[in-house]
Amino acid sequence: MQQSKSTKYPFLYAIWGVLFLTTIVLGFAFPLAQGLGKALMVMISVIFFIPPWMILRKAERDGSTKHRTIIRSLSCASLVGTLILLVLNLRSVGYSDTVGTALHAALTIVSAPMICAHVYALSLFLWACLLIGSFQKKK
Repeated sequence: MQQSKSTKYPFLYAIWGVLFLTTIVLGFAFPLAQGLGKALMVMISVIFFIPPWMILRKAERDGSTKHRTIIRSLSCASLVGTLILLVLNLRSVGYSDTVGTALHAALTIVSAPMICAHVYALSLFLWACLLIGSFQKKK
């Protein structure tokens, strides 16, 4: 039985959303995980990037620019939001704990896979890969 062109997209977006929520919860619940817990959190953070990669591959096959644009926009928003919130977090050192906590909470939401894994370079690299992969390939 053949699926229609748009059937798989909502499913992939739903999986991606569940993984996003999972990385947020794990980032808040276990900020200092060690050993096996940290390894599992890194693994979940890497798995987080599989659904958008699948969406990009499917969009390429289907010729869908809409889904490429969505992935590009989300990748850009995450990278830029992370940069802004990291700078604000560093600038908030002299402010109250409440300001620092609020900025950290916002950073956790914007950059959930990075906070979850505590490996910023890996997640930033994967977001950049999604961003680059979302552009139309020259033929």
